[in-house]
Amino acid sequence: MVRVHTTRQLEDEQHDRVLAFLDAAHTLDCARLDDHLRVDLAQGPREGFVAALAEDDTGTLVGYGQASVGNAGYVIDAIVWSLYEGDPDEATSSMLAALLGELPPEAAVSWWAHPESHELAAQLGLQPDRRLLMMQHTLPAGLTAEIEVRPFRSGVDEQAWLAVNNAAFAEHGEQGGWDLATLRQREAEAWFDPDGFLLHERDGRLAGFCWVKLHHPTQERHCAPGEQIVGEIYVIAVHPDFHGLGLGRQLTVAGMNHMEAEGATSAMLYVDAANTAAVGLYRSLGFGTAHEEQSYRRPPRRNT
Repeated sequence: MVRVHTTRQLEDEQHDRVLAFLDAAHTLDCARLDDHLRVDLAQGPREGFVAALAEDDTGTLVGYGQASVGNAGYVIDAIVWSLYEGDPDEATSSMLAALLGELPPEAAVSWWAHPESHELAAQLGLQPDRRLLMMQHTLPAGLTAEIEVRPFRSGVDEQAWLAVNNAAFAEHGEQGGWDLATLRQREAEAWFDPDGFLLHERDGRLAGFCWVKLHHPTQERHCAPGEQIVGEIYVIAVHPDFHGLGLGRQLTVAGMNHMEAEGATSAMLYVDAANTAAVGLYRSLGFGTAHEEQSYRRPPRRNT
């Protein structure tokens, strides 16, 4: 039987224990905590953080769940590793229910299920929402970017980048509404490399960017087989004032060229399936869908 308890502040020993559990779950099962939550856990936590720890009868940590504030409410996630001898769905449900019970009813809540689970979501009162495509492309791609880009400068470019990001992702649950503290969290991550954070300026303004993240075999998050470096288009956007100029395509190519120069043999990205323009762009560049992920949402409850 699993026991779940929640906390808004992990003690140092608990924090280390959770990080070790997540690393082990990734190694064993390729399980990954939502990136937004993992950064909040590692670099935060920020206000609104809630953790759910699931232990078996021996006191062993067999599952971890977390809630963190997003752009339009909360994001939640939960992982149970394969060494747990009980019912993993029951443990996942218990952690998610505990997290939902800690969150204000007037706040919207999103859960990215992995794998998708319509039945579990329905039990928790969550409705199907966004669908995410993970797309891949082998490198080299043989494409040439026709725009100039430069690396991000820490301590100089933050405010200009935040303006572009938040304008481009105004309605996005995880990527929108970033502040300086959120960006600083990413800059503090071990994988952060300003040389792969490519900016394009036009008419004296930052017009768009392609932020590349490299996954090396020893730290791969995507769990692809082999010993090759995989490049991820972590975030890409064009300010709405510069839409219609083909910058999204050119920034994507610039990002792929950077990956190739760094030794990557494949490129990957995540894109909302409902963003048909972006999906069409990536398909036209040769990306194919490797798998899909489903999110579920608890709408905010309005007072009547």
